[in-house]
Amino acid sequence: MKERSRIGRLGGYAEEVAAAVRRRRETRKPRVRARIGHGEATVLADDSPVGNRLLEISQRLVDEERRSSGRA
Repeated sequence: MKERSRIGRLGGYAEEVAAAVRRRRETRKPRVRARIGHGEATVLADDSPVGNRLLEISQRLVDEERRSSGRA
């Protein structure tokens, strides 16, 4: 039984890696994925004011980190 649970767990990891590779290959604009109050994940609409604001803030954070680490 232990062997079966390991295989299931490895399969889960493989699926996660495959999904990450697919996301990197896709060319799409950034999106905002947020967790709401009770932990449910949701993706904010492209034209969402809150989503746009979060994208702006996150881009500023990335830019600032690059500047402070000398990678700008």
